[in-house]
Amino acid sequence: MRSFSSKDDKKEEKDDDGGDDDERPRGGGATTLPAKAGLNSFSWDLRYPEASKFKGLILWAGQTAGPRVVPGRYEARLTAAGQTLTQPFEVRKDPRVSANDADLAKQQELLLKIRDELTAAHDAIGRLRAVRDQAKTAAERAKGSPAEKAVQEAADALGKKLTAVEEALYQTKNRSSQDPLNFPIRLNNKLAALAGAVGSADAAPTEQSYAVFDELKAKIDAELKTLERVLAEDVPAFNKLVREREIPAVLVPKP
Repeated sequence: MRSFSSKDDKKEEKDDDGGDDDERPRGGGATTLPAKAGLNSFSWDLRYPEASKFKGLILWAGQTAGPRVVPGRYEARLTAAGQTLTQPFEVRKDPRVSANDADLAKQQELLLKIRDELTAAHDAIGRLRAVRDQAKTAAERAKGSPAEKAVQEAADALGKKLTAVEEALYQTKNRSSQDPLNFPIRLNNKLAALAGAVGSADAAPTEQSYAVFDELKAKIDAELKTLERVLAEDVPAFNKLVREREIPAVLVPKP
């Protein structure tokens, strides 16, 4: 369900949203186990792993935190110095909460679906950015050669298609935590905001929450399919062009 280590967990600790404290995704604090001589303590925030992020991510009224676990019996396992120790424990429901176990299970189920869809969107942005950067690099290597124009045009066309998907998923004009006030949020931020609404109370999701999720998921999935098509068709065509035009892998600077 959740693992922690005494070694730095770069993926979980990385926080690139750039927002103010009130707008940062709630991940639950430190994710690295202390391992110093003597007594150590660590508090789990009772959450599943959060959604993935990408460099420069800025969200407005949204979160990437994973949902809290439902009440029940669990087991903690600690491995150190070649030994593994286990300890059962119980997560209890706040006695003031009127929601039953089934309500909380429905809430957790939807929040996990939101997290997974948000991860898919963020991972896609990371992939398309990497591909676009490589295409730009290839075009730069082609400068000064007979293939310069053809490769540059192909790189521009590929970049345009990738950017269209990126801009549908994320507001690329965001540079600071206040920028969403000036630029409309995109699909990923709407989905992250939905997670905040669904997880704001100990209750089953509303019908409206399910409807909004289905709508956002359909739009995100459509963009992901477009991206997969570009990666499966346009990228191989670009690579073929680069090979045929014999673009050098290394450029030797002139003396």
